[in-house]
Amino acid sequence: MKSKNIVKLLSLAMVGGLVFAACKKDKNEEVVPAQIKALTQKGWKVKDITVPQAGDGSKDSSILKACAADDSLAFSMTGSYEFSDGTTKCDSTILFYSKGNWSYDLAKDSILLGATTPAKRLSWKVLKLNDTMLQVKYIDSLVPAKKITKTISFKH
Repeated sequence: MKSKNIVKLLSLAMVGGLVFAACKKDKNEEVVPAQIKALTQKGWKVKDITVPQAGDGSKDSSILKACAADDSLAFSMTGSYEFSDGTTKCDSTILFYSKGNWSYDLAKDSILLGATTPAKRLSWKVLKLNDTMLQVKYIDSLVPAKKITKTISFKH
C-alpha cells in the first residue's frame, strides 16, 4: 500500500515538474522595451517643428513649413529608419537626412540616428512618447556657429 502511494506521489511530482518546465519562458525570447514597440508600430507624421522664440527663450516659434506637414518617419524593428516626403514636396533643410540606422538609448531616453543620406550622427532626446505622440528635442548644428535647439512633434 505504501509503495503504491509513493509511486503515485512520485508520478504526480514528475507531471507537476513537466508542467512547470513547459510554462517557463524561452530564454532566447527577447523582451522588447515599450519605447521601441511604440516607435515601430506605425509611421509618424510631422505635427510641428519649433525653435526658441527670438528675444524670449521661454516660448517657442513654429518653423514647420506647410509642405512638410505630410512628411513621415518610419522606424523598423531591424534598426533602420526612413524619413519620407509626403505628396507635397518642399526644399527644406529642417530634416535633411532621409534614411539610416537607429537605436534607442534607454539610459538617456534618447533616439540615436546614424544617417546614411547624408552621413551624420544625431541624438534626439525623447520628451514624450506614447501610442499617439512622439516629441523629441535636439541641437541642430548644420552651421556650428549657429546651434539651434529644435523640438519636433510627430503624431500617428
